[in-house]
Amino acid sequence: MCPAAGELRLDGSVVDLYHYTPSRAQRLGVAIVHQEQALADPLTVAENIFLGHEPRAGLRLDRRAAKRQARELLVRLGTDIDPSALVGDLSLAQRQLVEIAKTLSFNTGVVALDEPSAVLGGHELKNLFQVVRRLVAENVAIVYVSHRMDEIFDLCDHYAVLRDGRVAGTGDVADVTPDQLIQMMVGRPVSTVFPAARSAPGAVRLDVRRLCVAGKVVDASFSVRAGEIVGIAGLSGAGRSTLAKALFGAVAASGDLAVDGKRVGPFSTPRAAIRAGIAYLPEDRKGEALALHKPVRWNLTIAALGAVTSKLGFLRRRAERRVATSLAADLGIKLSRRGDEPAAALSGGNQQKVVLGRWLQVKPKVLVLDEPTRGVDVGAKEQIYAQLRELTEQGLALLIVSSEMIEVLGLCDRVIVMAAGRLVGELAGETATEAAVMSLIANTVDHPMTETRI
Repeated sequence: MCPAAGELRLDGSVVDLYHYTPSRAQRLGVAIVHQEQALADPLTVAENIFLGHEPRAGLRLDRRAAKRQARELLVRLGTDIDPSALVGDLSLAQRQLVEIAKTLSFNTGVVALDEPSAVLGGHELKNLFQVVRRLVAENVAIVYVSHRMDEIFDLCDHYAVLRDGRVAGTGDVADVTPDQLIQMMVGRPVSTVFPAARSAPGAVRLDVRRLCVAGKVVDASFSVRAGEIVGIAGLSGAGRSTLAKALFGAVAASGDLAVDGKRVGPFSTPRAAIRAGIAYLPEDRKGEALALHKPVRWNLTIAALGAVTSKLGFLRRRAERRVATSLAADLGIKLSRRGDEPAAALSGGNQQKVVLGRWLQVKPKVLVLDEPTRGVDVGAKEQIYAQLRELTEQGLALLIVSSEMIEVLGLCDRVIVMAAGRLVGELAGETATEAAVMSLIANTVDHPMTETRI
C-alpha cells in the first residue's frame, strides 16, 4: 500500500509516492528490520540474506558467491557468523544481525530498526548499538524506532515523537529530557504516567525463603504483600527471569514458598502454581503465552474453560464471545470482529492485555510479570500501569521483573535488586533511585556475597 499524500526525498530527489512499494524502496536503498523477524529457519544464513535476489552464474545460482558476499556483509557488521549455518540454530541476537545483513545486501543507504529491544537485551543490545554506530560511520542513515528512553539517549542524534498518528515533536536529543519526551508521547507530564497506591499494603501474600535454582539463583528470600507491587531490578543475566519462572514452577527449584501463610511450593509444574493462586506473564508473550493464529476470544478464555463450556465439556461459542467481549471492554482491548480476529493481528499492547485478561479469569492471588511492557507503546504502557495498580486495590500481590529502570522506579512500591543470581538489596521510597540500584550491583560485583537474604 502506497502513502496517500505527502513528500519523500532521498538524497535530495523527490520520490514518486504513487508507485512507492517495498520492492521499489529496496531498489532505492531503503530497508527495514522488522520487530517480528522474517527469516526462514530451514535455510542457511547466506540463503536468507540473498533470498529473492540470489547471485547467479548465467542461469544457475552461484552459491559460492552468495557465501562469499554474505561473509563480507557479516564481517562488515563485526560478527563471525558462519554463512553456511542454519538460521534456525542461531540465537535471537545473531538472527538480528542476519536481518541487518539482509537489508545491506540491497546496497542500502537508509535502514529502519523497528523495536530491536523487543527481542534483544543487555549485552546483545549493546552489541547492536556498536553495529549501528559502525554503519553510521559508513554513511548509512539509521531510523531507530523505540519506546525506551535509555536507548534513545544512548544512541540517537535527533528525535521525532508520534502520538495518535501525528508528529508531536521533533528536535535534537541533546536538547530534550526523558520526561519531556514522555510528555510528548502521552500528552501529559510524566508524573501522571505511574499511578500511586491509594491504600497501604496488607498482610504478606507471597513469602519466599531460600529459593535456589541450580547455577542461576542462590538463596533468594523475600516477600510481597497484598496490594503491593514489588519490582526486581538488575542487569541482563542476573537471574531475574529464572527466579520468576521458578515461582511459577516452570523451572526446578528448592527452598520454601508460601501463599497466604500456607506452604505450597516450590512447584513441580505450572499447573500446581496456578492451583495455589500464582499466575505468570512471561517475557516472550508471542512464544510462550499466546497462540497467535488462534482467535483473540480463544486466547482470552483458554485458562478458565469452565466458564465457557457445558457440563459435558462442549465449548459454548456464545458464552466464549460474551466473556471475551466483557474482558476486552474492561481492559481496553480494541477488537474489530468480536474477538474472531487472530491474536497476531493485535498491537503489542493489546496482545499483552490479552495475556493479562486470561489470567484474571482464574482470580490469582499473586501475579508475576516478566517484562510486562516490552514492545508496547507508551500510551498502552500507561493503560497497563493503571490496570496493574487497580489489581493491587483488589488485593493482589504483584512481582514485576523489568529492564526499564524508569518503570521499576516509577511503578513499584519496593525494589529488590538482583546481581549474579543473588538478591543484594532492597530499596523503597526516596532511596529507590537509579544510582542506588547501580551502586548495589557494582558493590556486589566488586565484593561477591556468600549469602544474601531479604
